[in-house]
Amino acid sequence: MSSDRIYLDYNATSPLSESVKSWIKSGEVIFANPSSQHSSGKSSRKLINESRKEIYDTFHLDEKKTSLFFHSGATEAMNTYARSFAEWTRREGRDLLIALSSVDHPAVTSLADTFLGPHVTTLELARDKSLHYLHSENLQKLKGLKKTNPDLVILYHHLWVHNETGLISPLNELNQLREIPDLFIHVDAVQAPGKIPDWQQINDRDIFSFSAHKFGAFKGVGFSFMPLGMPFFPMLVGGGQQQNLRSGTENPVTVHTVALALQDLKKISVNSMAEKKKLLLEFMKTELGDCGTVIDAQPTNSNTIYFYLKNLSSDIALALFDLNGIMISSGSACSSGTAKASVILEHMGLSSVARNGLRLSLPFCLTDQEFLNIQQKLRVILEKIKK
Repeated sequence: MSSDRIYLDYNATSPLSESVKSWIKSGEVIFANPSSQHSSGKSSRKLINESRKEIYDTFHLDEKKTSLFFHSGATEAMNTYARSFAEWTRREGRDLLIALSSVDHPAVTSLADTFLGPHVTTLELARDKSLHYLHSENLQKLKGLKKTNPDLVILYHHLWVHNETGLISPLNELNQLREIPDLFIHVDAVQAPGKIPDWQQINDRDIFSFSAHKFGAFKGVGFSFMPLGMPFFPMLVGGGQQQNLRSGTENPVTVHTVALALQDLKKISVNSMAEKKKLLLEFMKTELGDCGTVIDAQPTNSNTIYFYLKNLSSDIALALFDLNGIMISSGSACSSGTAKASVILEHMGLSSVARNGLRLSLPFCLTDQEFLNIQQKLRVILEKIKK
């Protein structure tokens, strides 16, 4: 990390991992179509198979119990599963309920406004003002709907680690939902790898989706696990690649970067980084003083600090941070050059500062000197804001 320009937007995209960069620089990049029968094609297939094994091993899953397929990232995954369940229930003559939260990623929340058929509805999951799921309340709602419509199929979307706040919603809290028949859980695991201690501990009962550019692989590649034999109708059909889970020519280069990045990720210490983040969070609280507030989500991941400035909108603040050598992100997307209100801050009852949200997301590891460089630059910027 350069001390002149500091990139603190890892939740949006992380730089390529060291193993990925070394592999690309080596020039040994395999290009052939893995469906081809010649020797180059077989080399591509071998690379994909080896990468698949590395991914299965990383998450301690058995290929005999779970399916794995590659896609372009979590946005495609969210849409794929929604459309798959919509098609399955349409063919079965059953209704589908998609349970989601308004503070989920836009790829999920947009499903509430997407027409997937007259048999598909959505349910807003209840969360408290600290963004914790109100599981008991949600469970009772779902039980009531299932009792009224016994044939109802439920696709329950669970956000494991929140993109903006870093809040962790533990997977074991979902066990109470399993008493409901025909309920399928899809876990958005995008922000988990390398940022929480148990990121490799997933199960073979639920669907898990990942975006690999969040942990050092190429952009445009992600992957999902799902229970073997689960009803599934692919969004992309054609040549039948990936066991008919997603047609289209497979990309051995991007797939291999996933395996390489995961190898690097397993070497980092989440707990060590969490300690540094804790120190920086306390530093931010002190340095902000009366000009802003840190949202201290608990339990939290090892790299995310979410805060707002009381009298400065996010678009202006982002420019100020960038001009002074720190690259961070706003708490909401900016499409027209003006700050949009953050759904997260509004949900927390902070509508008056909803356009002021900012997110600082740290690397997977930091040296002591890099940590000091961040503190020094932040102190200068926050002093300017206070003045």
